Amino acid sequence: MKRSRILIPVLAIAFLILAAPTMNFNVITPALIDVPDHIKVAAMIDRTVVDDDASNVFEGVITGEMIGEDKLATQILMDGVHAMLENAATVSIKRTTEVYPGGSPFSAAFPEPLSWEEIEALCEKYQTDAIVAIEKFDSDFIIVPGVNQTATVKAGIRMYDPARKSIIDQYQYSHQESWGTGEFSIEAVINGLISKNAAVKEASYEAGIAYGRRLSPSWYRISREYFRKSKGDDVFAEGARMMEVNDWFAAKEALIYAVENGHRKTKGRAAHNLAVVFEIEGNLEEAKVWAQAAWGRYKNKKSKDYLYDLNRRINETARVNEQLN
Repeated sequence: MKRSRILIPVLAIAFLILAAPTMNFNVITPALIDVPDHIKVAAMIDRTVVDDDASNVFEGVITGEMIGEDKLATQILMDGVHAMLENAATVSIKRTTEVYPGGSPFSAAFPEPLSWEEIEALCEKYQTDAIVAIEKFDSDFIIVPGVNQTATVKAGIRMYDPARKSIIDQYQYSHQESWGTGEFSIEAVINGLISKNAAVKEASYEAGIAYGRRLSPSWYRISREYFRKSKGDDVFAEGARMMEVNDWFAAKEALIYAVENGHRKTKGRAAHNLAVVFEIEGNLEEAKVWAQAAWGRYKNKKSKDYLYDLNRRINETARVNEQLN
């Protein structure tokens, strides 16, 4: 037992030593849906009311939900979508209190689409170009004492385009948020039950954020591996240090010198680091040139996979530019 207690910290330290250093930075990624140019504003409605009150009561009994709990959660999901798209350059969202009957939360299928007469009337009422309807919604909350508590939101959303009489998005998804309890006791279970409402609210809000990303380009944080040292090359090490203090000009100056004057392994590592610097600066084509040199000319294996990442980012950036005109 003592031996295993000693081994775990040793392994953790070894992992930290062996793990490659990374540069972290933000990049913009395209929306998953290409919203037509004529849609600038969309109104969001709740279409999750079940006609049969008995089925609502039945669901509450078997899941432990309070009557109306999911109805409140759908409004919070709208808050998340609105927050995500508040400053979007593609489409903005108007929240509404419109409530329409929809399908059962137990059904896997979407309900029948709203009529185009209803969609057009809603667009006219709210002076919008499209309607986004939450048409399926359900939430679950599970507590595993001593492990975690998990809130899961399942939603089905349609986007109606009345100008083209088409449904441009029909998306059913699940979003989950988890919190560690750290305790195994009756009190922990009771406290978890008390926090159920807050947990479902947070999961619903984040589910709204997730849907908003389908409609607008958004920012993500990514990591890129780089090299700190190359044996016997102080100039290379200086270039890596300049990367770590965000002095890109000095970093490039030192790394280019290392490419021109170092041995083959140093040249490959310096070319790889230069690719990372140019990507951070937003010059993806130049980054690709250096990554190609690092792998093709100097046989730096890490740069081979990095090239795939750069090609994907070049394609994504082109799509973002199209979406933002």
